[in-house]
Amino acid sequence: MKKNYFLVALLSFVMVTMNAQFTDDCESYPGNNTPVLNEIWGSWDGTEATAILSSGAQSQDGSLSVLVDGSGIDPILLLGNKIFGAWGLKFSMYIPSGKIGYLNVQGDETPGIQWVIGNVTFGEGNSGADDEFTGRIDWSTADTEDDAVFTFPKDQWFDVIMDFNLETGTSTSTFAMWVDGAEVVAEGTPFADKADPPVYAQSLGSLNLYSSASNCEMYFDTVEYKNEYFGDPNLSVESIESKGFRSAMSNGTLTLRAQE
Repeated sequence: MKKNYFLVALLSFVMVTMNAQFTDDCESYPGNNTPVLNEIWGSWDGTEATAILSSGAQSQDGSLSVLVDGSGIDPILLLGNKIFGAWGLKFSMYIPSGKIGYLNVQGDETPGIQWVIGNVTFGEGNSGADDEFTGRIDWSTADTEDDAVFTFPKDQWFDVIMDFNLETGTSTSTFAMWVDGAEVVAEGTPFADKADPPVYAQSLGSLNLYSSASNCEMYFDTVEYKNEYFGDPNLSVESIESKGFRSAMSNGTLTLRAQE
């Protein structure tokens, strides 16, 4: 009986892990700015009134994307409350001229429990001096001295990559981030807030895509979340392996794991 219980538990773990990985090209949604709530997309208060919108105004591949407009909606991308392993999140963004974007990373799928990486702005950041093409992470500290500042394009699609290393658990977890191919957060950065001492994420919970102002307009497409690192998009396979990762190519996708 003990062996059977173990097999059931193992199967349940594998199924949960498999179900937690996803890709979304947004083509299955109805368009027409229809709210989307499903196993991937949630909202801050759990209602369609604050959910992400299915839009045909922009698309990277196909005819549809999902949209956060300036109406005050507050969608979240559900990441499964992960407490162990290597996790990679990649998505494409489009922000028109004159518009801005905003996101943050939550430590739980239930938003508001733990703000980990707060106030990632794309244009008009918290410094009050950012131009259209300047983004920043202010870590929810309101202290510009420790901000991570980056640039990004308007009126074209660009990729955002986030790698989360929870291989040794959440108490020592790290992450990295690239925007439009440029490193914004260096690999090995604590997946934690900027408190003193820093408070590590209790889990990899969700990505909050808040409509932070009336001039917010950001589109998302080609979303991929997996139990692997994406890694620096500028590195060759040889460079990646020299840094201690194993690489594998499947269906045109490069996946990374720490070498044993």
